[in-house]
Amino acid sequence: METFESVWNEPPKTPEQRLWIAVLDSAISDALFNRDPIQKEDARRWFRDAGHNFKLVCDLANYDYGFIRRCVMANID
Repeated sequence: METFESVWNEPPKTPEQRLWIAVLDSAISDALFNRDPIQKEDARRWFRDAGHNFKLVCDLANYDYGFIRRCVMANID
C-alpha cells in the first residue's frame, strides 16, 4: 500500500513535473497552514471539489488525483 510520503518523495522525472508538484505543494500548504482564512478555505475547496484544474495539475505532476485528494482531505476534515 502506497503512503502519501512514499509517493510524494519520489524524485520528479522532468522539470515540468517539478513545476506541477510545486503547485500542489503550495496548495497543500495553503490548505493546511495559511493564516488567511479566505485563502485557506479557497485551497481547501480546490481539493474538496476536485474539479478539472485540480485533476489536470495532478495529472501533469504524474499523481493520481484521487489519492492526493484523499490524503489531503484526511488532514483538513
